[in-house]
Amino acid sequence: MPPSKRALLWAAVAVPFLYYGTLLVSAALYPGYSHVTQYASELGSSQSPYPAVFNVGTILNGVAIIVAGLGVFHSAVAVGARRILALVAAACLVLFGGSIILAGLFPMPDPRHGGFGVGMAIHIVPFVLAVALWKRPGLRALASFLLVNGIVMLGLFAIMMGVGSLVTRSNVGLFQRAYSLTVFPWVGITGYALLRRLRKPR
Repeated sequence: MPPSKRALLWAAVAVPFLYYGTLLVSAALYPGYSHVTQYASELGSSQSPYPAVFNVGTILNGVAIIVAGLGVFHSAVAVGARRILALVAAACLVLFGGSIILAGLFPMPDPRHGGFGVGMAIHIVPFVLAVALWKRPGLRALASFLLVNGIVMLGLFAIMMGVGSLVTRSNVGLFQRAYSLTVFPWVGITGYALLRRLRKPR
């Protein structure tokens, strides 16, 4: 695999750092902001004293996710995964990245902030990649991690959507942060694991 294509995976590694870096810096600039009771997107709304910090960071994260999708496709094919599975995973990451860019371009409460729902494609990516990488040498642990992450992600998403009536205005931020831990870190972990695998001889 050419180094130029392998380098695309560094965008995947950057994804969780961009997300949480943007979140923490924006929150520090918003007096009284609560990670427990407020949505992350409120940092980019008109109520925030510096909404551009959050929105620009969100757009950059969306771009990184799209580039990560390309890197995951090329690297998954390079380690022997089925091309169709790698393509589905990459396409869903690109859709998710596009929805994140829209979230930054159109702050809440703009209806376009939700990216028209295309970002929901992210929920199938861990499962597709788990299947694609399961029998690839040196990647069984990553595939197992992705499978578990995907299950937890779906469970937390269901809770966020109201299942069990656990989410209230007094804890919505806390649940959203928990959900984010299943959405962004695995992208970085996958990118790093694939980079390490591609450095090793077959």
